[in-house]
Amino acid sequence: DGLKADVERCKMYAETSASVVTALNPTLGYMKAAEIVKKAYAENKTVRQILLENEIVPPEKLDEILDLMKLTEPGIHNLIKLSKAKQ
Repeated sequence: DGLKADVERCKMYAETSASVVTALNPTLGYMKAAEIVKKAYAENKTVRQILLENEIVPPEKLDEILDLMKLTEPGIHNLIKLSKAKQ
């Protein structure tokens, strides 16, 4: 059978990484994104949890911005595309 990834655990590790906050820069700006990641670490929560709890980004928009598979695609064009989608 081989190895099988624990999808939920992998997602949790990805979403608790500070690097995921860079996807928010085009939408919220660097300073606000930095505040959010600091708060997430201080409260032992994910960036997604902080954004949802504080109603900073609507859930459907957040799913689009923090789409982990899209974030693995090469190039900044994905971030720009997501930033334009907010307008």
